[in-house]
Amino acid sequence: MNNNLSDERIFRMDNSKVRLDRWLAEQMPEYSRSQIIEWIKDHKIQVENFPELKTKIILPAGTKITFRVPANQISLQQPQPQAMSLDIIYEDTDMLIINKPINLTVHPGAGNQDKTLVNALLAHTEGKLSDLAGPERAGIVHRLDKDTSGLILIAKNNRFHSAMADLFKKRQVTRIYRALVWNKPETKTGTIDAPIGRNPSNRTQMAVVADGKPALTHYRLIKDFVNKDNKIYASELEVELFTGRTHQIRVHLAYINLPIIGDPIYNLKRDDFGIPAQALYAAHLAFIHPLNGVPYQFEVEPPDYYCTAKKRLEKITEIVL
Repeated sequence: MNNNLSDERIFRMDNSKVRLDRWLAEQMPEYSRSQIIEWIKDHKIQVENFPELKTKIILPAGTKITFRVPANQISLQQPQPQAMSLDIIYEDTDMLIINKPINLTVHPGAGNQDKTLVNALLAHTEGKLSDLAGPERAGIVHRLDKDTSGLILIAKNNRFHSAMADLFKKRQVTRIYRALVWNKPETKTGTIDAPIGRNPSNRTQMAVVADGKPALTHYRLIKDFVNKDNKIYASELEVELFTGRTHQIRVHLAYINLPIIGDPIYNLKRDDFGIPAQALYAAHLAFIHPLNGVPYQFEVEPPDYYCTAKKRLEKITEIVL
């Protein structure tokens, strides 16, 4: 979105059976729900076959929703520069590669208006970031969950941002994660091809759902952890993303009964090991620079909490399966 232009989007309602104002607030977290309610009342949001809208209406699945708001009627809180410590792996005139810690939200949104990675980046670069995705997502080409650490790429200018976004779309960026999971995969390598959308039973969670967005994840077994009876009870996986859905790795691994250790949402009430986040981090990022053809490859060591969980797994022998 560019704040010099109107914001125009088209949505198709899913089958979540959630009232319209709440559903739109989930789709567009950069806007407040109260602002969305006002736009519904002012007919800035139009729905086919429903000329008179009420904010509480629950629309049938598949209904077309048109959102069109002129720039002068959009009031976003502009993110402000905030000096924060950044673990910078690499920087040049086009990009930054950051090793993001856990508990750091990538960009401002509902409930997180400041102290995000974007705020820190604005301070570090003195505002010299791409704005293709709007000021609240300055420089952001792809995302990591708040409680997932590891490598994230930042664009400093629009030309590089646009070219990198095209590489992501064409699946020409290699993103590899490491994860510690309960149980073991049925095969040493595998691909999970299952659509992901909002969990209809819990809108704060994602799930594999029939009408979700396509999601593709590949995994490879790295290490087994065995008990005294030589039975595998946990595994370390290398996981590669081919799409970028919210919570994709966490949802997909839980879907095939490999919940990530320490995951507070999808761990199915298993032992969380007392670590502050799920045992998952973005370990490897590689691509060919879309403007100069130079190959880049970055790797980071696992965070301390991941190492702590792994050492504990290596010492446990009394697991009962």
